[in-house]
Amino acid sequence: MFPKIQLLLIYFLFIFYSCKGEGKSPFFFFPSSESPSVHGIVLKESGKEYPSGSTFVLGNVVRNTQGQSIQFKLVNQGSSVVNIGEGSIIGTNASEFLLISPSLTSALDPGDYKEFEIKFSPDNNLGVKTGIFTINSDDPVVGNYSLKLTGTSIPAPAPRIEVKISSTILTDNSSGSQQNFSTRENTQSTPKTVTVKNTGNLNLNLNNPIDIQGSDNAYFSVTQPSKTTLAPSESTTFTIKFNPNNTTVRNAIAQIYTDDPNIPIFRILLEGTGTPTPVPKIEITYVNNSSITENATLPGLHSFNFGSIFPNSSSASKTFIIKNVGDIGTTLNITGAEVSNSTNFTVSSISSLSLTKNNGTDPATTFTVTFNPNSIGNQTATLTISSTNGASGNISNNTVELSGVGGKRDVLLSWTSSKEKGVHQTGGGYTLCYKKTSSFNTPSETGVSCLTVPYISGPYAPNSVTATLSSAGTYYFRVRAYSEKNTAANFSTAFTLTVTSPGP
Repeated sequence: MFPKIQLLLIYFLFIFYSCKGEGKSPFFFFPSSESPSVHGIVLKESGKEYPSGSTFVLGNVVRNTQGQSIQFKLVNQGSSVVNIGEGSIIGTNASEFLLISPSLTSALDPGDYKEFEIKFSPDNNLGVKTGIFTINSDDPVVGNYSLKLTGTSIPAPAPRIEVKISSTILTDNSSGSQQNFSTRENTQSTPKTVTVKNTGNLNLNLNNPIDIQGSDNAYFSVTQPSKTTLAPSESTTFTIKFNPNNTTVRNAIAQIYTDDPNIPIFRILLEGTGTPTPVPKIEITYVNNSSITENATLPGLHSFNFGSIFPNSSSASKTFIIKNVGDIGTTLNITGAEVSNSTNFTVSSISSLSLTKNNGTDPATTFTVTFNPNSIGNQTATLTISSTNGASGNISNNTVELSGVGGKRDVLLSWTSSKEKGVHQTGGGYTLCYKKTSSFNTPSETGVSCLTVPYISGPYAPNSVTATLSSAGTYYFRVRAYSEKNTAANFSTAFTLTVTSPGP
């Protein structure tokens, strides 16, 4: 089929005119003629042409509603009569485009047209929808006409809730959006700030106060937002805190009530863990009788024996070390150390009664105990070290059982037997006297002690006796006989004995 050539007849008018004082000149007049941009049938809408194969966008329409009717003209811009049939809409979403028209079947003379309307009526599904308007024709240039249709199904205007903590957007009732708290027991955690934003295009109303639900809800607290109605793009905030009373893991749900049709109750999962309160802890150590360092704060009996010490003298001191082995940042408050038998045992003062632990090193202090018996015999005492918070924050009383012996040295002294002056008869015997540090001449001198050894039977009086010595030093001994005939004979020459320690 050959294209139809239209001839444009151009008429011109050759006019001669004259003016006084001027020569004659020719004037040519060319009448204008505009040709249509499309030759054949074409759709027009609001004066704009849509040739076959074009695309027309019907815009955004809320789902399950009908958009505005668009009025089209099907115009024959050709030079011959065109026969057209009924129009139809085909394609993936054809049912969502409505063709509103009288019968289109007709013969269109050049310049003639037919009017009809198309509406976009999306179903419940959101997104871009497409269709094709078609109409059969015998137009020698265009043939069958088609127009691509598109429209977008959008949700109805509504408020929409968005919940964020810092820059993280949370998901309703999602473990991935769970908020975890950790703070020391019997304290309050740092608050977490929650931002609620309206990302919709209608006002978002917070219908009820935000609350905490769940069996552990009492351990969480919430502050209410300052705004309860949020315009589109407007935000408000509230805070959540965790308040543990021990180290048990607690779980709850924060609930935000709004008129968002998709999420009327937005839920934030909460989990909180209380951490132990830092506490001091006392440790008391000493080297025991087996030369092993013993911890007197451990369960069991703890003891120390000072051995045998002469009365009115003192043992070597025994050192006890007190440490704060508790948590960093704590202070151990020591009440003191005392013994139940202060007559025979002496406790020194403690160098520091407060031990603050500032780092990983355990602070320490010391005191000593000495044994100083005031008499011969066994002595015992209970040493008690006390603090107001050494038992993991509670009062502590730790004990060590102390013992020692007020010692003596038993010395067996003997001399040569004699029968002189009736010593070996009834009423006779010997007197042994002794003195520490220096000799003596008479029993009455200061510092002299005497032992009487009387005759009992047999040919001789006993010639030995045991002297009990209660202190270390050099002792001078002298012996003399006595009888009924001679009550005070002369002392023998002095002999000496040096004692350094008590006997077993």
